[in-house]
Amino acid sequence: RIVASSVPGEIGSRIYDEDIQKYRTQSGPEVFSHKRGNKLVYSMLVPIHNEKPCQRCHGSDHKIRGVLDVEVSTMKTASRIRTLRIRTTIFSVLTLLALGFALTIATSLLVTKPVESMIKTMKKVQDGDLSVRVDEQRGDEIGRLAISFNSMVEELQRAHEEIRRCHIEEMQRVERMATLGELAAAIAHEIKNPLAGISGAIQVIAEELKEDDSKKEIVTDILSEIERLDKTVRDLLTFAKPVSPKMIPVDISSVIERSINLIRLKAEKQNVKVHFRPSEVIIRADPEQLTQVFLNIMINAIHSMPEGGELRAELHKDADQLVVKISDTGFGIPPDRIKDVFKPFYTTKHTGTGLGLSISKNIVEAHGGTLDVESQLGVGTTFIVKMPLTKET
Repeated sequence: RIVASSVPGEIGSRIYDEDIQKYRTQSGPEVFSHKRGNKLVYSMLVPIHNEKPCQRCHGSDHKIRGVLDVEVSTMKTASRIRTLRIRTTIFSVLTLLALGFALTIATSLLVTKPVESMIKTMKKVQDGDLSVRVDEQRGDEIGRLAISFNSMVEELQRAHEEIRRCHIEEMQRVERMATLGELAAAIAHEIKNPLAGISGAIQVIAEELKEDDSKKEIVTDILSEIERLDKTVRDLLTFAKPVSPKMIPVDISSVIERSINLIRLKAEKQNVKVHFRPSEVIIRADPEQLTQVFLNIMINAIHSMPEGGELRAELHKDADQLVVKISDTGFGIPPDRIKDVFKPFYTTKHTGTGLGLSISKNIVEAHGGTLDVESQLGVGTTFIVKMPLTKET
């Protein structure tokens, strides 16, 4: 039985069975945990030996006079641990909130505001203001990005100014060409009728001359020059006031063959061999205008081969387009001159108005097509005509 306890109510009561069982099985005093009611406690059972000083009062009949049972409740410790956990959790949460707030402020100052400033600058550039720049004072990635952005805007501003300058020059050139075209048309119109009268008068004179008359050759030369001048007048009028194409179904091979027949004699004189394999392709077009296009291209090709060569015409279908290629083995066009070949009045020949290719390009575009050129100096030149195929094709 319990003879002494810090809990007075336990004195005189029976010792706990689990304590007796533990005492009997333990090899020596040791700490163990167990439940005491609803409480978790840690206990140690220590035997009280009957030492000699004790035997004077208690005798020497028993080696062990009793057992000291020391119990420590964990309630206070657990309470303190819970309190510590709560405090630690609150402190951690407050620390995380403080760190998050500080990180947000730092991110706003170091990243968000600079990026927002750059976005505003980009919007200004998008709206056309190329004078704006981003602050480049920072030495981090944002600073390097600002430097790259400013460099890009500067390049864009230079390109914009160059395009603007070219646009102004092109507008001025177009205005000059329009004025020149109107003037040329007026002059051509004034020349055309008197020229027809002069040609008719010379022809009458030529008929009255005898075949062996020395003046016959001079009159023939005059008629040849009048014909050349008449062609120049027609080119000027066509350029100034282009005629809308009269669309009819036409076999493009017949148009090319007709053009070849018109230049065949000139080609033979210059030892130029003409190659063409007909292939029936029907499109809606103005045959007279297309003949003029192919004739202009072929005449230019023959002029580029004064010592002879080959002139080749090819046609084929490409998806919904008709493609006609006219190639020569002439001098070729210098790379820096290719962009000028379709400009009005541009020519490298001593004769002609320089309007042939410009008129040809206008005619092809009026048919809904394109006219392009490829050339290699010393190898030859290829003109490429592309026109839309019709549903009947």
